[in-house]
Amino acid sequence: MRSTVCFAVNRTICKIFNVGYAYTPRVRPCPLLRKMIGGLSGESGMRGYFTALYDNVQEKKKLEKEMDDLYDNIITSNWNDSVHLVLNVSIWEGILKSIEEKIKAYECDEDIVKKKKELNELFDVLFILEDLRDHINEILEQSSRASGLAGAHILSSFKINNINEHIDFLKKKYEQLLLIYPKYKYQINLVLGKGLALLRQRYSFDWNNMHQFFF
Repeated sequence: MRSTVCFAVNRTICKIFNVGYAYTPRVRPCPLLRKMIGGLSGESGMRGYFTALYDNVQEKKKLEKEMDDLYDNIITSNWNDSVHLVLNVSIWEGILKSIEEKIKAYECDEDIVKKKKELNELFDVLFILEDLRDHINEILEQSSRASGLAGAHILSSFKINNINEHIDFLKKKYEQLLLIYPKYKYQINLVLGKGLALLRQRYSFDWNNMHQFFF
């Protein structure tokens, strides 16, 4: 049985015949029609689609790995080592800035957004503890200078008169950080907890968590 199908493209009629059971066009379709068919269902078109899809998946995996590597590198570093942080924080900030540029194409991706929030939270805790560590170091340094050389009050500096206010502030920050960032308890104890323990060696004060630090 033979049937004739006519396609009209740009007023050009292309006849295609179905002979028997096999599809064998006797007249090749016009160039415009071939281009349309190839673009929609051709092998090259499908290959291009899946290639783009594969590339997109691979780019996402690379971005996720980059975010995981940055997170792991920061979380496993010594936050109480000021020299280490001075050398590395600027590098971490540069990597984070690069990630923020790449992440714009994945603003609706839940996995990427979740990892970005975790990174932001990690940097928030890092910078808060860095400021508090510097605060404690300044108190300890100034308290040692107040007594002068060898405690003889030679070339002595000023004495901190409101030390109790500083200590109360640090104790409150310790409790607040544990409530807001419970999964970073180790880092909080490493920086602020040990900092308060060092202050207790010079000043006498009570602290709810002082039993965790025996020095």
